[in-house]
Amino acid sequence: MNRPTLLIALAAVLLPGLASADKTTVYKTTDANGNTVYSQVETTGSETQQVDGRSPDAPVAATAEEKPKSDTETACANATAHLGVLNSGKRLQRDKDGDGKPEDLTPEEIASEKDLAQRQMTAFCAPAPEG
Repeated sequence: MNRPTLLIALAAVLLPGLASADKTTVYKTTDANGNTVYSQVETTGSETQQVDGRSPDAPVAATAEEKPKSDTETACANATAHLGVLNSGKRLQRDKDGDGKPEDLTPEEIASEKDLAQRQMTAFCAPAPEG
């Protein structure tokens, strides 16, 4: 068999499989809160839908993956959240001596923690654009 004939035969065998590979069965249900849920696992009372993965009308997955954060972005988010808690005015506690019992933070300890969180934000968070 010559090369062009072999390539045509191979394409004829593989193309139908590739075309159907993008077809997926999804099940649409509504949860107790009225939210629409799409799943690849069939549940009681679900609607069956065939979805073409290349179609712009395909349902969007409920658990769309976000771009992973860098270590710097994570550190910035943690420092910002920590400062928010420290500024909340709520009673803050920590197990200071390792006995398993939390003790209230003193105003001096809170001030020290705020200073640390602010320095971490300065180090890890990008400065706001001037405008």
